[in-house]
Amino acid sequence: MKLSYIYYKIIRGVARVVFLPPAKTVYEEQPDDPAIFVCNHSAIRGPVMMTLDFKPKHQSWAIGCAMDSKKAVNYAYHDVFFANARKCKWFWRFLSHIVAKGLPPLLHYSNTIPVYHDTRIIQTFKQSIRALTDGDHLVIFAESPKRFSEFINELQPGFVDIARLYYRKTKKALKFFPVYLEKKNAVISVGKPIAYDPAQSLDEQREKIVSYLRDSIDRLGRALPKHKPVNFMQPSWYTAYGQYEEDVAGYWNMIENNE
Repeated sequence: MKLSYIYYKIIRGVARVVFLPPAKTVYEEQPDDPAIFVCNHSAIRGPVMMTLDFKPKHQSWAIGCAMDSKKAVNYAYHDVFFANARKCKWFWRFLSHIVAKGLPPLLHYSNTIPVYHDTRIIQTFKQSIRALTDGDHLVIFAESPKRFSEFINELQPGFVDIARLYYRKTKKALKFFPVYLEKKNAVISVGKPIAYDPAQSLDEQREKIVSYLRDSIDRLGRALPKHKPVNFMQPSWYTAYGQYEEDVAGYWNMIENNE
């Protein structure tokens, strides 16, 4: 048995203890075919909850640079620790090197599909279509830094393109389910889906589907018992990286190319 797999099982066990009780999944409508579940990120809580407690067979999108031990250093420095907002940057850089060693095996064994912000996105789409046609669902955390409400940020629309490719291959209209994740109430709230409409243009579909999912996730969050939402990005991020709030491409370019 590989040491990386033993390490993964140990970290998963620790996460299970931290994330007790297990989250229950509450559906407004059950999926009948492979679908895409679009979730709020809730910092690290969202991915952990979906990995541990979402029972349907699925694969999750994960940022590609976090799966590369070299590029993961810069990813951890900026996107995990928001280090530009902190003192003693040498310490956060040192800690980022440690985190970068542990991230790739965790993501690898968590059944993830790497997401890229360059021409390699074609690989992401190919793997995603393969997963769907094999019967797996997709789990996607699509929030951008641009703020919308206390429960959800604006969503990046690129994931909608999968539906067009899936329709071309299968002649089936892919469904997108909104998901709100909340640790205090230990619940994975799944709303009613919206389906891709091949009769409409892709631009129309991007706007329609993204708006529906964003508003539905916001609604699901507001419907839960009182809790403190965990935002995608913390206030310190906006202090140090505010110029990227509406420039997602620039942010990822900085992470992947700037030490």
